[in-house]
Amino acid sequence: MEKKEPKKTGLLLIALFLGYTMVYIDKLSVGYSLIPISTEFGLEPAAKGMIMSAFFLGYAIMQIPMGLVINKVGSRVVLIGSVLGMGLFSLLFGFGTSLIMFMSLRFLTGLLAHSGYASSASKEITMNFPPEKRTFAQGILLSSSGVAGFIGPLALSPIITNAGWKNAYLILTGLAVAIAIFLIIAIPRNEKSKEKQEAVVTKTEKISILVIWSDVRVWILFLSAFFINCLLYGLSSWVPSFLTGERGLDLNGAAVISSVSGLFMLVGSIGGSYVVGKFFQNKEKAVVAIFAILGALSSFGSYYVQNLVLLAIVMGLANFFLIISFVTMMSIPLRIFEGAKFAPSYGTLATGGILGGFVSPTLIGKLVEMSNGQYISTFIFFLVVGLLTAVTIMFIKQK
Repeated sequence: MEKKEPKKTGLLLIALFLGYTMVYIDKLSVGYSLIPISTEFGLEPAAKGMIMSAFFLGYAIMQIPMGLVINKVGSRVVLIGSVLGMGLFSLLFGFGTSLIMFMSLRFLTGLLAHSGYASSASKEITMNFPPEKRTFAQGILLSSSGVAGFIGPLALSPIITNAGWKNAYLILTGLAVAIAIFLIIAIPRNEKSKEKQEAVVTKTEKISILVIWSDVRVWILFLSAFFINCLLYGLSSWVPSFLTGERGLDLNGAAVISSVSGLFMLVGSIGGSYVVGKFFQNKEKAVVAIFAILGALSSFGSYYVQNLVLLAIVMGLANFFLIISFVTMMSIPLRIFEGAKFAPSYGTLATGGILGGFVSPTLIGKLVEMSNGQYISTFIFFLVVGLLTAVTIMFIKQK
């Protein structure tokens, strides 16, 4: 039995990683598919931003209720249902014919499919991995953003270019179903007893949400997460349109540059988190501030880079700096919140990050329209929110 246990947890980790990769590819796909969709249906930049933001609105609304759902039906059911939901809404999105329909489907994708995956995956890690292995396991899952950022553009853009955006969503549906089947096989079914034990502990340590919200550190992290996600999601959502619009690249060329950024993110999320965890204990807020500034300056500077090879490197560095800042920021709550305070505190600051993803795409769409299709105001926005991240996080007291 002892020999079988590592195999089971290894299979579980692979399945959760693939599910996370599907999460990020689904988010990434919209930035590329909206380029031909906007041409086909005559959508203005503001309308494209509204479609992107609708997803995050649904995501934010369902964060707290989904926590109750997970406690009620179990993380296994929510994980499998989330990935199947992504497949279903990808299928329906491929049949979209209007702005309202596209917005509604992305809203429902965030509300019903994405909202429960991260929390459920973390719960599975907690129930199936010993404490000394949980941080590494969680780091592996988060590195899926870099994998998806590297592979996703290179795979999606040729499919969209050659087979059309509708067929691309059919392929995403098939991928989601395959991953859901893998999750069904890999996730242990005997989780109820573990969840009951956790429930007993939770009931003995209840705390009012007003107590949580009276802690100024929660709101400092809320604002920091909001600002940095405005930058991260703004880059991932709008860079394809910037490259194909103002820079005149085709979709495949834009995908190559974006995939370089994904590779930099992969290195940053794994290597950066390891270095910070090993050498910068209790200095996390300084790391967040420094790398947020470097990321903001790199993002802003990339607008003025004309050479495409250099542009790919500068955008890659921007994503490298920003993912280190983000991952380090999300490790701070693990040190300053304990017991019953942790989950609601973490949920509050996570909501701030999601709201950043909601506000940024629509605001950038408006900025592009007001600038007559030029993106300079967008990159100024990236610079401002990056600097605001650095300023805000310095007010946090870690001890």
